[in-house]
Amino acid sequence: MKRFFVYAAIPLLLNSCTSTKNWQGSSTPERTRAAFKELNGTQSFTLRVPDNDTYLAYQFKETSGELEASIQSPSSVVFSKKIDSLEEKRIHLVNQKGAEYKVTVKGKQASGAIDVRFVGADK
Repeated sequence: MKRFFVYAAIPLLLNSCTSTKNWQGSSTPERTRAAFKELNGTQSFTLRVPDNDTYLAYQFKETSGELEASIQSPSSVVFSKKIDSLEEKRIHLVNQKGAEYKVTVKGKQASGAIDVRFVGADK
């Protein structure tokens, strides 16, 4: 019986793996950015809003393959879309200090870049 569970678990673990070639990036509590080639799977990051009355700026770029991106606040989905080439925008956030936003990118042989960050009104 134990062997059955071991053999059943191996394919599930292999299918849940994410592989990426040439991932170059960094992530801090207020910003995540990366450039990558052949993303297969999912990468997720958590960002924390630094101050009240700030902006969330994002840029998702797909150069090949299939790329989907989403940004989710504690109460709603801020952005969710299949990226065809370039998506960028700046969204004003009010009274969100300390809230956590989850950034997720899913790829299938995807190459491109992401940059999601919190900025002040003057930037």
